[in-house]
Amino acid sequence: MSVRRLAASLLLSLLTAVAPAQATPGRTVAPGRTVAPGRAPTPPRRSLLGGQHIDGRCPPRFRRCLAFTFDDGPEIVTTPRLLDLLDAHHVRATFFVVGHRIDGDEPHHRAQRNLLREIARRGHLLGNHTYHHVVLGNLRPSQIAYEIDRTGDLIARATGRRPELLRAPYGLLTAPRSLGAVAARNLTPAYWMIDTHDWEVTSAEAVQARFRQELLEHPHGGVVLMHDTRPWSVRAFPLIMQVVARRNAELVARGEAPFAIINLDQFVVPRGAEALRGAPLNRRGARGSRRR
Repeated sequence: MSVRRLAASLLLSLLTAVAPAQATPGRTVAPGRTVAPGRAPTPPRRSLLGGQHIDGRCPPRFRRCLAFTFDDGPEIVTTPRLLDLLDAHHVRATFFVVGHRIDGDEPHHRAQRNLLREIARRGHLLGNHTYHHVVLGNLRPSQIAYEIDRTGDLIARATGRRPELLRAPYGLLTAPRSLGAVAARNLTPAYWMIDTHDWEVTSAEAVQARFRQELLEHPHGGVVLMHDTRPWSVRAFPLIMQVVARRNAELVARGEAPFAIINLDQFVVPRGAEALRGAPLNRRGARGSRRR
């Protein structure tokens, strides 16, 4: 069997383990735009509330893993295409939602609320990314509460389920008042390990190159940070999956464990009596600009 055929076979076997079983017809989410056929949702089998912070590293039971996360959406211009690509590759992802994108009576607000429902319908997770995408530690307690609660309310109203995961803008969650607000709501904070830097480039090839480099720096993989609001990021996703397929073929040929494609529900470990800790990712996030 050629390397290409081996890679394709291996990737399919890895991804079908987390793929939903049956496609269902798509539906219109805005005038003139139709979401392509997707898959019925499979909600997490347990609550994701009250978890220890997800620092981006693979859970111990996985030798290598990748979990794709997309921040700052939904965006009616770009997210529907990404949903099609995720379906095509049998990948479930997590979308961290910015509240102001789905709050209002303008056509794009209504369309993006419909799109949020479509994301959930296809079996992806939704997380809270605050209302205005601001550094929580710079705000007063009442402002922090609004940023988190307003977004949670909007997601719950649109989908029937309040988000249980939170990603602080820029990965900054160290101030006692913002940590306290997250802990008081029993939310599980999520960070990342692989930053594609799609927020500072403008081509799919550049995103792919950055992912490839990050995978070399983090050979066990982890949580991947991307943004569904950027068209080049959407175009980069199948290119990234090509990188994963080639890398998996190489690993299997050497008798090593390949990358499993999982989602953030696989990362959640109950916090119990442990105090919520701050963002471990600041050591890496400090080197980039605050656009994430």
